[in-house]
Amino acid sequence: MRVALPSSSPSSTVGGGDGKGGVYRDKDAESLFRTKPISEIRNVEAATRKQIQDKSEELRLLVGNRYRDLIDSADSIVLMKSSCESISANIYAIHNCILHSLSTTSTDTDSPRSTVVVPNPARARIYGIACRVKYLVDSPENIWGCLDESMFLEAAARYIRAKQVHYSLINNADNKKNNVLSNFPLLQHQWQIVESFKTQISQRSRERLLDHALGLSITAYADALAAVAIIDELDPKQVLSLFLDSRKSCISLKLVNCSTAITNSAEVISVFCQVLRIIQVSVGQGGELLLQVLSDMPLFYKTILSSPPASQLFGGIPNPDEEVRLWKLFRDKLESVMVMLDREFIAKTCSDWLRNCGKEIVNKINGRYLIDAIVSGRDLAEAEKLIRETIESKQVLEGSLEWLKCVFGSEIELPWNRIRELVLGDDSDLWDETFEDAFVQRMKTIIDAGFDELCKAVNVTDSVHTIAETPGDRIDFRAYLNRSSTGGGVWFMEPSGKKFGPTIGSKAQTEENDFRSCLNAYFGAEVSRIRDAVDSRCESLLEDLLSFLESPKASLRLKDLVPYLQTKCYGSMSTIMMELKNELDHLYTALEKGNREGESVPTSAIIVERSLFIGRLLFAFQKYSRHIPVVLGSPRSWLNKAMAAISGKSSIVLRYSIAVIDSPMSDNPGKKFLDTSKRQTSLATAALFGINDSSSPQLEELSKTIQDLCIRAHNLWISWVSNELSINLSRNLRQDDCLSAATPLREFTISLDGDVSFNGWEETVVKQAQSVESRSEMKISLPSMPSLYITSFLFQACEEIHRVGGHILDKVILQNFASRLLEKVCSLH
Repeated sequence: MRVALPSSSPSSTVGGGDGKGGVYRDKDAESLFRTKPISEIRNVEAATRKQIQDKSEELRLLVGNRYRDLIDSADSIVLMKSSCESISANIYAIHNCILHSLSTTSTDTDSPRSTVVVPNPARARIYGIACRVKYLVDSPENIWGCLDESMFLEAAARYIRAKQVHYSLINNADNKKNNVLSNFPLLQHQWQIVESFKTQISQRSRERLLDHALGLSITAYADALAAVAIIDELDPKQVLSLFLDSRKSCISLKLVNCSTAITNSAEVISVFCQVLRIIQVSVGQGGELLLQVLSDMPLFYKTILSSPPASQLFGGIPNPDEEVRLWKLFRDKLESVMVMLDREFIAKTCSDWLRNCGKEIVNKINGRYLIDAIVSGRDLAEAEKLIRETIESKQVLEGSLEWLKCVFGSEIELPWNRIRELVLGDDSDLWDETFEDAFVQRMKTIIDAGFDELCKAVNVTDSVHTIAETPGDRIDFRAYLNRSSTGGGVWFMEPSGKKFGPTIGSKAQTEENDFRSCLNAYFGAEVSRIRDAVDSRCESLLEDLLSFLESPKASLRLKDLVPYLQTKCYGSMSTIMMELKNELDHLYTALEKGNREGESVPTSAIIVERSLFIGRLLFAFQKYSRHIPVVLGSPRSWLNKAMAAISGKSSIVLRYSIAVIDSPMSDNPGKKFLDTSKRQTSLATAALFGINDSSSPQLEELSKTIQDLCIRAHNLWISWVSNELSINLSRNLRQDDCLSAATPLREFTISLDGDVSFNGWEETVVKQAQSVESRSEMKISLPSMPSLYITSFLFQACEEIHRVGGHILDKVILQNFASRLLEKVCSLH
């Protein structure tokens, strides 16, 4: 007995295949019995039987699972055999027909008495069917070629003709459908291929409409529109809507791409100009495509209705009578649909589309306004200039110039105006329709942002609170009097800038710098910073506005933006004034609490220093603010800025011609410029010349508010200083016994002891000499010599005035100070 393990399984193991019994190849039973025990031999036997059973099961499953496939394959093979036999028979029949035809031709040539061959109707019918099938087979390649060459209308026409050929094959009474499909099984599959081109033609034609490249000719768009109209069965109204919607999609794509990228003002302006070009070209092309002018047919109608004779369209098909009939029916239906659009309808549709495009340009895109990238009035003016140049450009509408020339009969200088007149039917301005409101609103936003930044940069409350005493030191009145001067002596200087003429130049510049250094020495760093911050912000916003006014719309913008700028300026200044008023209220309250015991408040000297800081700040706003009175004054005064910007002159010449806040009705610098012999005009200056020459009532109101607060701030200083000086005077007077004597100085008294004493007063008698009968006299007791205490009192008061500001202080403040001192002195007597 021999056990032969399969050689194809070299890795088979004895003992159930677990690798424990070793590998046995071609082992006979005797060798196994000699070398292995009985138990292991039984394991080998069991493993071999198990393998046999597994292989048998696998074979049974394989046969069962593949049986159905085997049956199907057999049926397919039988069908293939039948088809091959049929094809072979057809080829054989064709071969015999060819041989028969050749033999007939040869016989006719040899025998002049040949008879006329009667055509076989069945053969002619089959030949016609075969030619039509070939037409369908050739259609996909033909359509592909047209699409590759961007001949969309030809592709659509070929599809329609193929559809008609297929209809003729299937529905002809002479051709039984089942018979045709059985003889030409390729027909159904081929028609599915042709049918799939309908979607491709429509899609490719619409993609051409989305191509906003300005280099494409209008005939390309007419061809694409005609193809879509034929394939998707659109009427002219739908064609116009499709054309405008596709262009709007191009505009939206450009705007979205611009909004998603990090853009600056230059990029946004460039996109605006590109979008305007698309709008202008689209309106012009829409009119040329669909608007009937004079007796000429619009280009779209010419394109879609032009066609060669129907008999020439079905080449290769014998007797295409049915196809020609179907094609004529299609053309009749197409001509009935393609009616001329009314001029009013085109004008309304294009106008609505133009307004919608304008709204999309200036509305939010992806959560942001593109116009927000323009951050200044100067950039707005530059953007308007470029946009207007684009609108008036002849190059943008170069493709429509020939059409306009044919319509108007002459060369066109302003093509957009002509297109607007011809297509839109009105004289509406593209700038007004799209950008004017958005640009004005953006200018207002820039003004708002400027004053908002000013409020953040200027915090007068924090500035006031920076004035504090050193921790651990208490400043009394004596230390206050001994503090250093703030530079009051400089106020004997006058700004030489008031005198123009020979002083203009380097000398004037030097004197100007000296004067400004004196101003800064008096005001201090913080007051100068706040004043300069407010002035520079007003100046920059005014310059932005004047730049923005360089527009044909300057007059209308002035009526809207001048009150807006003045209101915002007044609002910002009112906010600062309100903060200063609140601080003064707190200072007055703190000074009253300081006179009470147990109140934790800053020292009186610090309170007074804070009050003087507020007074200096208000005085700087009142007298030495250059641009607040200009902004709130008459817009005529803005001519200084406008003309200085045009002429390039330095603002030094104009510096002191500006009216201060508390003199709103002083000589108006705008009027001075009106009288000059040399006038440089611009759009802004021309508008300013025509505006009403009156100041804003807010200027007078602000001037009064600043004046009142300035006096109130100094009144706190007056109250405290006069009170402390009177206390010192009273104390000194009480300590001098001589001042209490009442006997006149010129009379002296000799006592019994021989002592001589003089009093400190002399009596002056004033007699009335007019009436002898009722003579009256008045006696006045005056000090016999100037009081050192009063002299010291007045000297300290003058020194304090000089230290606080000297002659620069307002006359009302000095009068209040003198009146208060007099009250204090009188109360001591």
